[in-house]
Amino acid sequence: IWLGRKSAFGAMGQINDYMCLDGTIPVSSLPFVLKRIEEMSDQFGLKVGNVFHAGDGNMHPLILFDANKPGDLELCEEFGAEILKLCVEVGGCLTGEHGVGIEKRDLMHVQYAYDDLEAQMAVKDVFDPAWLLNPAKVFPLDASETRRAVALAAE
Repeated sequence: IWLGRKSAFGAMGQINDYMCLDGTIPVSSLPFVLKRIEEMSDQFGLKVGNVFHAGDGNMHPLILFDANKPGDLELCEEFGAEILKLCVEVGGCLTGEHGVGIEKRDLMHVQYAYDDLEAQMAVKDVFDPAWLLNPAKVFPLDASETRRAVALAAE
C-alpha cells in the first residue's frame, strides 16, 4: 500500500506538471471535500489527483496544470488556495505536515484571527527579535509588516 501511495506522485508527473497541496480535514468530511474538489476541478478546468492518508485526514491533492501555458500556474495556485480554504471551512487546517512557508502565508488569515497571529509573532519575537530567520515566511506580509520594517531599519 505504501509503495502505491509513494508511486502516485511519479505517475502523476508522467501525465502533466502538478502542484502538490497539503491540508487536513476531519475524516468525517472526506466525502464532502472530495465532491467539492471535483466540482472546483470542473470550475477551474484543471484535473486533480487526490492522494492522501485518509485515516488521519491529511490530504495531498495534486492539481495538474501546464507550466508552459501562460496563466495556468496562476490558475493552479488560485485553485489550490480554494482547496485549502475548504479544508479550514470544514474544520481542518491549512497544513498537516508540510508547513506554511511562502505559499500559504497569506492564507493564514483564513485560519487565524488577528490576535492569534499576534500571539504567534510574539513568540517569534522572543527567539528571533531582529526577524532575521525567514522574515517573509509563515506570517502574512500585512500582519508582519511592522516587525519586518523594524528589523530592516536596524540593519
